[in-house]
Formats: sequence, C-alpha cells, structure tokens
Amino acid sequence: MSEDISKLPSQIIYNNLKEMMRAKNTAHESIFKFHWKKMWPFSLIWPQVDFVRIVRLMDELRKNVISQKALVKEAKKKAKPYEKTFLDTVPAYLDNFDTSCKCLADVAQWKQDMLEKKLHHDVKMMRDVSEYNNILKAYEKAQNDLVKAGEFVRLGWVEMLKGYVNEVEGK
Repeated sequence: MSEDISKLPSQIIYNNLKEMMRAKNTAHESIFKFHWKKMWPFSLIWPQVDFVRIVRLMDELRKNVISQKALVKEAKKKAKPYEKTFLDTVPAYLDNFDTSCKCLADVAQWKQDMLEKKLHHDVKMMRDVSEYNNILKAYEKAQNDLVKAGEFVRLGWVEMLKGYVNEVEGK
C-alpha cells in the first residue's frame, strides 16, 4: 500500500510540508528554547545560536513556498477526487507558513542586530523592548494562524487517506 500512495501528488506535497515544518520548528527551538545552554558555563560547551543562518533558512523556506504552490497547482490537474479537499487547503496553509517564516526571520534579525549592537531608527542602541515585543506579537499571531490553517490541512489529509483506502479496497 505504501508504494502506491507514495506515487500520489498529495503524498509528495504532504511530505514536503512536513520537511518544511520540521526545518522551521528547529529554527524556532534554536531561538526560543534551551535558554540554560546560553548561560555561562554551558555557553562554553554548546554553540550559540546563529541568527544570520536562521534568517537565511527562513528565506529559503519562503522561496520553497512558491515552488510548493506551483506543485499544488500542477497536482490539482491530475489529482483524484478524494485528494481535492487536501489540495484546496494547502495554498492557505502555505501563505500562513510564509508569514510565519517572515516573522521568525524578523525575530532572528532583531536578535542579531542586538548582538552586533546596530543602531535602530537613528537612536543610540538601548534595549527597546517595545520593538521586540511588537515583533514577538506578530510572530505569535502568525503562529496561531498557521496552526488554524494546519488543522484544515490535517482534516483534508484524513479525508484523502479515507478516499485512498476506499479506492484500494474497491479494487
């Protein structure tokens, strides 16, 4: 059964979405988790977060969103009827994923700027928490929207699997 389902366009798209989400979640954890590793003496053992690399990764993921949208558009042309709901929910999910990646890149860029002590808005560098707070709120909203869109994708995926199983049992 797994050989046949892996040939479906929906399965390819679903696997791509999982990989993209795995990469984004790893970046999220690098920025927001494991705070104790950033404290001395642990910081001597574990490497520090590379915010520049996270910004680049988010840019790559955002470019990948464009190619995934094209893949979805192509897949809709040759998709089976039970794949339709899943394929219809993916573009909205990809839009939310793109926004979430942009907001996470903004968080990483702000943190990198703090490390490099860059000037913001022609004012001497000081810890402007209101700017960072706004960036975090935008990221939180983007994450919530992504989770909501993900639920529709998950429901479409379950419907696709049911349709596939019914088709296989019918043969």
